[in-house]
Amino acid sequence: MKLYRLSPFLSTLTFAFILQAKVTAMAQTGSGTAIRFPNEILQISDAPEIKSSIMIADKTERKLYFFESEENLTTPVSFEIDIGKKDGNKTKRNDKKTPEGIYLLQKKMAPPEIPFEQYGSLAFTTDYPNVFDKFENKTGDGIWLHSVPDTVPLNRGSKGCVVLRNDNIQKLSNQISLNKSHLIINAKTSWVDSATHEAKKNKVMTWIKTWKDYWQQQDLDNYIKLYSDDFSAPSFNKKSWLKHKEKLKGIYKTITIDFSKPSILHTQNQYIIKFVQNYTSDMHQDKGIKTLYLIEKGDDLQILREEWSKL
Repeated sequence: MKLYRLSPFLSTLTFAFILQAKVTAMAQTGSGTAIRFPNEILQISDAPEIKSSIMIADKTERKLYFFESEENLTTPVSFEIDIGKKDGNKTKRNDKKTPEGIYLLQKKMAPPEIPFEQYGSLAFTTDYPNVFDKFENKTGDGIWLHSVPDTVPLNRGSKGCVVLRNDNIQKLSNQISLNKSHLIINAKTSWVDSATHEAKKNKVMTWIKTWKDYWQQQDLDNYIKLYSDDFSAPSFNKKSWLKHKEKLKGIYKTITIDFSKPSILHTQNQYIIKFVQNYTSDMHQDKGIKTLYLIEKGDDLQILREEWSKL
């Protein structure tokens, strides 16, 4: 079963969800005519190696919006949630605040591995603190997407986790792909019109093309300008990364980079771009998943971290 299709468990609820989604979309705009897109999800890849569901937790509305593909960006299913006992963005351990950012769902747990009275029937761990959080020296861990028993109020406040009802997390369970699906947590979801959404996406796509062209042309002077002074990659900083690329330039005469349609996720000044990358030179060839972590400074986008895993 492909992850972007509704599971058999959900199929009987599809019609009701569509009706709910239409009502949600109308409520977001105050009318039944305007269509709004989530600014947090600029594009979802169609590459099977990385295509996945994405969720947005809206702390103000206390709702979780579920997106399985680009086709339902304007009509998401929504669920009621609980969040941290304290308002604001998590910055340190035990502050009882829910963090804001783009998080990967990494591990699935259920009783008896976790106590039912605390986490209900299911929990998904996240990668908090992520790349951006570590850069900002945020501390703490154990931020999960989990459920609670039906007898527990959904407004008591968590220690910082995003909390769902048991039946709702079960509905989502089969649509979550570990180490692929993301949970975006924001103070408030940014709903924008089609033109604004398209412009934002095109800006990032233009940046990606520029980065790719500089790399292929081995124009390292301009290429390295797209990297933050705080850049890191496994075993590299900005200075050693440039030396590494200069070494390769002396070895490879030609470089060709092809990549899939990327997923582009965004919140605040943070972007995560993920795609399947095919690298070919006159002496080497490989294929893998490339993840770029970008920060926005004014009108400029800069790479804070770059990761690659072989396929």
